[in-house]
Amino acid sequence: MVTIELIRAALQHISPNLTRDEWARVAMAIKSEFPDQAGCDLFTDWSSTADGFDLKATRSTWRSVKAGGGVGIGTLLRMAKESGFVMPTAGNAPSKPDPAAAAHIARERAAAQQLEKAQQQAAHAHAANEAENLWGSGSDTGESAYLSRKGVQPHGVRFGADGWLLVPLRDAGSNLWNVQRIAPTKPKNGTDKLFVRGGRKSGLWHWCGDPTGAGVLLIAEGYATAASLHQAMGRPVAVAFDAGNLVHVAKALHGQYPDALLAVCGDDDIQTLAKTGHNPGRDKATAAAKAVQGVAVFPEGLPNGGTDFNDMHQAVGLEAVRLVVDSAIDSYEPPQQAAAVKSALGTKAAVKATKGNVSSRQSSADDPDHGRILDRFSVDDSGVWFNGVDKDGQGKPPEWVCSALQVNALTRDQDGGGWGYLLVFDDPLGHAKQWAMPARMLSGDGGEYRSTLLSMGLRIAASPRARSLLTQFIQTRKPEEFATCTDRIGWHNGQAFVLPRTTIGDDAERIYFQTDKIIENTFAINGSTDKWRDRIGALCAGNSRLVFAVACAFAGPLLRPVGEESGGFHMVGDSSTGKTTSLQVARSVFGGESFKRTWSGTGVGFEVAAASTCDTLLVLDELKECDPKIAGQVIYSLGNEQGRMRGNAGLQMRPMVRWKLLFLSSGELTLEQHLAGGNIRINEGQKTRLANIPADAGAGFGLFENLHGYVKGNGAEFSKHLTDQTKAAYGATGRAWLEWCSANADTLKASTRSAVSALSASMIPEGGGGQVQRVGARFALVGAAGEMATAAGLTGWPAGESERAARACFTAWLNARGGVGNGEVTAMLRAVRRFIALHGEGRFSWWHRAADDHNSKTLNRAGYRRLLSDDGTPIKTHSDHQREYGDRMPAVLSIDTRSEFFIFTDVFREEICKDYNHLAVCRALLEHGCITPEYKAAPDAGVVHRFDTSHRLPALNKHTRCYRIPDTILSLEL
Repeated sequence: MVTIELIRAALQHISPNLTRDEWARVAMAIKSEFPDQAGCDLFTDWSSTADGFDLKATRSTWRSVKAGGGVGIGTLLRMAKESGFVMPTAGNAPSKPDPAAAAHIARERAAAQQLEKAQQQAAHAHAANEAENLWGSGSDTGESAYLSRKGVQPHGVRFGADGWLLVPLRDAGSNLWNVQRIAPTKPKNGTDKLFVRGGRKSGLWHWCGDPTGAGVLLIAEGYATAASLHQAMGRPVAVAFDAGNLVHVAKALHGQYPDALLAVCGDDDIQTLAKTGHNPGRDKATAAAKAVQGVAVFPEGLPNGGTDFNDMHQAVGLEAVRLVVDSAIDSYEPPQQAAAVKSALGTKAAVKATKGNVSSRQSSADDPDHGRILDRFSVDDSGVWFNGVDKDGQGKPPEWVCSALQVNALTRDQDGGGWGYLLVFDDPLGHAKQWAMPARMLSGDGGEYRSTLLSMGLRIAASPRARSLLTQFIQTRKPEEFATCTDRIGWHNGQAFVLPRTTIGDDAERIYFQTDKIIENTFAINGSTDKWRDRIGALCAGNSRLVFAVACAFAGPLLRPVGEESGGFHMVGDSSTGKTTSLQVARSVFGGESFKRTWSGTGVGFEVAAASTCDTLLVLDELKECDPKIAGQVIYSLGNEQGRMRGNAGLQMRPMVRWKLLFLSSGELTLEQHLAGGNIRINEGQKTRLANIPADAGAGFGLFENLHGYVKGNGAEFSKHLTDQTKAAYGATGRAWLEWCSANADTLKASTRSAVSALSASMIPEGGGGQVQRVGARFALVGAAGEMATAAGLTGWPAGESERAARACFTAWLNARGGVGNGEVTAMLRAVRRFIALHGEGRFSWWHRAADDHNSKTLNRAGYRRLLSDDGTPIKTHSDHQREYGDRMPAVLSIDTRSEFFIFTDVFREEICKDYNHLAVCRALLEHGCITPEYKAAPDAGVVHRFDTSHRLPALNKHTRCYRIPDTILSLEL
């Protein structure tokens, strides 16, 4: 058995001073048996005794090697045995290394390593000779399809035969060690870039430009990238040839040019990141810059498939390349300078300076030790300024970036993601503006976030450099305050209510609404709560539909605290009855005209509308404007409180849009009638989510019952007056209601549930089905909400007015529905009754005439119907019929006849029950005495064996299973 102790004993016989390949094979062998932390510790402890031990490299190697990788523990044991290790036997401990043997093995290994090194040096020397010959055969002039394709010039390169480009690889002494050959066109298979076999590459580079005396040196991966950078910047650029060589070149150049700033211009391997989760271009460039205290910079605004600065050059031009790299260089602060400032100002002052305290441009110029010393940005009343330096470190004239802008806080969502910046500024008229901007908008060229700021009134300098500097300014701010952001309107943390422009009740923690776009603020305010109460609220009293509609607005914010599900109400009636007026007074609680929406929209549009009115009221006018297919889906979506599942291009789930709200609708048709116009059958779930309230209150004035003195026959004058008032007073009452709810958040849940339970108990009839209970609870919530708002002094109604309105509207819904039973059961029974009523004559053969050749033929037969005599005896034959009624039944006798229907099982299940579970239909029929099942015991025992029964049907001459339905189904009150 392989144990940790066995491997540790074997490792004592293996020197850790191995070649890198052999050293990595030991890691693979250990990982094949112990891939966890125990194996990592074993490998690290053994490696720690090696010359030049590097803990970071050791752990990195452990993570990178595969568990086994084709190498098992046998490899390690074999290596140990070659050095004198003896496997332990029963009762014997593993052998310990013999010092003499170990020394001998170490000498042999050192000799082997020396030989390997000598062979490698010889290979390098041979390759260097080949490189010299290849380089000597090239010409300083020529043409290269590669250069033309990349849009760059030759810089220190030569041209080989057949259009090949030759790029030299040299060391710090300008010694030529290798040559890269670049083909004019890329082959279908393989690479277009070749090196001399066996030659050096690590720690070698090629210069585009002269590095002598330069204060800044750039490093890039490939030649085309370096050439683009050199042409854009005019600075010398070293070609490192690949990402893995960046750190080696950076270290070598840092040793040769210790006073120069090294800017590592890495690739951005976005496609590789999507496939593997790693971005080698960014990772290697960042590590190289960190190793030499330099700066890493990456291309922006890349085209699809682009990765490097040459791609950026060809997509957006050399000037854009220059701005990106210049901005990174200008913002670089040497660690020595930061240390000097810390020493000069003291720790607290230095930290304060780096945190981003704003100082005026003038004060910074007058007092170099005041304000932001480590920050080249300054802000004063005239705007944001950038104080750059030239190549020699001398100060440039300040550059104006934008009008005054503050970053007051860093924002993040409740899960610690979704970071952003809280931006505060004044527009040209001096109006304060605030935007919680997602940080992701700073990626790419940033055009989207700048357009939003411009539309809000921030003035931004027109130059491309200023745009880049603005992004840099925002990203480098370090405000001390943090805030929570959310992209959803409504309740958060149980006490704070977030609106697009403000948050109510966030005393414990600042919460802001954060979005990619500045959305329309539908929660606008005009007038005061007193104005709304006196001009609108008071006039609603005495009008059950108006009071109920307004109470719906007050009920929306109570859904989440009490845990009630979302749902809606539909004011239905003829044109000009006042339906839209009821919606207008409801929307005036929270906002102006824009708060009311129409049913004209797409599925996505309704999701956005629901999210933007979350925890309040969604007002939708005129159902007929919506496509029936969309309308049915929207009702389910609104009631289910979430949007559709969607994925992105990376095959990942997008965050789902969620909400909780009440919705108030209007229309001349019910939802059932509207869907029927599109040949769509309504489901009971849709009926439950959207309760129909007849708009006509029965007082002769359409929706109105009390016109408060505005009498012109049909309430038109009263309706117009109310509508006009809703344009003059809106929003303040809803804001006051939210403030009241937030202030009473600790008791809101209990008090609301108590009021809803009391009203539900007194309002919902006994024996009401589950659907009636469910919808009734929603009516009760609305009634209770209106009473609570009245108690808060917001409505102008007498006590009990809201409850009376809720009762009246609930009764109207119940009467229009047709009773307190389960609507699904009623629909099932109606389906059976409808089928028999439609096809009783055409698709059912008379039982007693089935054998009569002169009987008319039944096409598309669904079953048989059988007459029953007065005492219930079946009329099975023509003789039975003659005995009871003669050849022709007198009309007077047909009045009292009864019959029963025998329906084939396939017809019953596939046609009659096509929209329902056939067993549920059978249970409903049995409950109402409309099916004769097959009993397992005596019928009185009530034990049903099967709902279908077996009968020897006439003319079929064999027993057939069918459903036996008496004609009592036709007389049910449904």
